[in-house]
Amino acid sequence: MKFIIGFFMAWGNFITLPCPYKRWDNNLKNMMLAMLPGVGVVVGVLWMALYAVIDWLVLPPMIASLIMIYYIFAVCGFMHMDGFMDCNDAIMSRRPLEDRQRILKDSLVGAFAVVTAIFLILGWFAAMTTTIENNTLNTVDLNLLLIPVLSRGVSGFHVLTCKPIGHSQYVKDYEDKSRIKYRIAVILQMAVIATAAIFLGTDPTATMIVAVTVIASCSLSIFYARKNLGGMSGDIAGYGICISELAGMLALAII
Repeated sequence: MKFIIGFFMAWGNFITLPCPYKRWDNNLKNMMLAMLPGVGVVVGVLWMALYAVIDWLVLPPMIASLIMIYYIFAVCGFMHMDGFMDCNDAIMSRRPLEDRQRILKDSLVGAFAVVTAIFLILGWFAAMTTTIENNTLNTVDLNLLLIPVLSRGVSGFHVLTCKPIGHSQYVKDYEDKSRIKYRIAVILQMAVIATAAIFLGTDPTATMIVAVTVIASCSLSIFYARKNLGGMSGDIAGYGICISELAGMLALAII
């Protein structure tokens, strides 16, 4: 039952779509984080369904790209992009740690956030348009499922593992000594989805490359942000998700 509650807590917190089962338990925040790969499954399945409709309608590649990119950001209420922008504002300010942490919490949008967001969208548009024009995607391709699952899984794993910044909402939950079982749950979910995507998809080699790219880019970007901001936070998790999903799509476009 706790897994079900945790899953729908994650749905309600990280997806803008109406949650079919509204339940909140403050004692299950780590369980909620452990179910982030499950949230990625919901996001990925709907992304695949959206592309199937777009493919059926034979929309021009640039229009199709716009719709596909808008969905992946809008389905989470642009929450992860917000974290991406906040982190870039703080990190690229190159100020002392205390100032960087203050900027991270600041609700004002700085120049670094705007510039990096523009390049993020440009990267997405280039990758998605290239992928669609090259017919790399098709209606049975599981990469659209794999990318959001792994990006959210790796980010959730780091939140459950790494010491949080002092102002992070996860400070209290970090004190839970049983976090290891939640980390194992994240790994198992990612392993199951990745295995299914590799063996059931149309191009196992390409899918493995995409999987490695997402996991590596998410881990490295989170490590970089933690090193520069003095700990882990939800904003850093969003930063890792944005970078790794773009990296995964770029890998798919290139290969």
